[in-house]
Amino acid sequence: MSKELSIVLETPRRVKPHYFDLPSIGSQEMLLKIEAVSICGSDAERYIGVKFGGPLATPFPIVMGHELVGQVHKVGKEASEYYKVNVGERVIVEPYIPCGKCKYCLTGHYPLCTGNRCYGVNISCKDPPHLWGAYGQYMYVAPHSRVHKVSPKVPAEEACLSSVIGNGVRWVSTKGNVQPGETVVVIGPGSQGLATVMIADHVGAGKIILAGTSIDKNRLELGREFGADYTVNVDERNLQDSVSDLTSGDMADVVILTTGAVKAIADATKLVKSLGTIVLPGLTGGKTVPIPTDEIVTKELKILGGLGQAWNVEAAIKLLEKQKYPVKKMATHILPLEEAERGLKLAANEIEGEAPIKVVLTP
Repeated sequence: MSKELSIVLETPRRVKPHYFDLPSIGSQEMLLKIEAVSICGSDAERYIGVKFGGPLATPFPIVMGHELVGQVHKVGKEASEYYKVNVGERVIVEPYIPCGKCKYCLTGHYPLCTGNRCYGVNISCKDPPHLWGAYGQYMYVAPHSRVHKVSPKVPAEEACLSSVIGNGVRWVSTKGNVQPGETVVVIGPGSQGLATVMIADHVGAGKIILAGTSIDKNRLELGREFGADYTVNVDERNLQDSVSDLTSGDMADVVILTTGAVKAIADATKLVKSLGTIVLPGLTGGKTVPIPTDEIVTKELKILGGLGQAWNVEAAIKLLEKQKYPVKKMATHILPLEEAERGLKLAANEIEGEAPIKVVLTP
């Protein structure tokens, strides 16, 4: 058996190359040769030592990486039939691994699966067959995974963002139920926020307002290319005043927070009109947020949590294949796999003078 490189996070701030044997593949399994993997913000947080609780807790040592595209290297007979893929074909693998048996999987809510397994997030590389993340040359694909073909015309640095854009579909359409002509406020112009802007534009939102801070200047500018009608630097102008001015006092139909900033979450109820919706996928890292419940009651607001894409990646891939938006511009830094630690530091905003939107690793 040949040994192939993976990058392992042994403990916070301790990144080491490891070489693993390629596993034999059973009838329901697959082995993927990685083309590209993007660094999620949660990867950078794990690197710097942020502690996640519950099913998101980090089981060191771990091969991270759950935003990926690759080519089928080996595939079992049943897996080939189930996924309708053959060796050499190009695919996306979603992060969540459904068990296919629990009530959440059986009702379509597989990110909430009681098995709590997610590539590159909560399975240690101590567990055979070890290749549970995409920071490597190969990744193991378990039975019941969600696998999708993607056209060769989509550049790797875009294709690996399919699950990120799938999240945008979820926040805007599945959770926010944004209708044509409605006003949408997106707070947090990182890759998740930019994907959300993109989908809001795609479904015909009337006004799209993207908010960020002074360090987000380039991200806010790119947001306009993705469909934002207005951008707001909250360090310079009060966001509530800005939304009021831009909507003639009517406020937003839907507010989507792709940030975990406590103040932004606490103030969200002020930005939305009566009967409006707040979608909250941003994690605070365990910090408590003071929520004005009287306002929720008197305005009859809906506040919806959002964990991750479910039945949304297919739509994201179709949009990528249309090449309607300049998604490639989100991948501001493309590094070889061997520079994964530098990529993590970039994603954690620890390298002065650099302001990455998305860092992509290419084995």
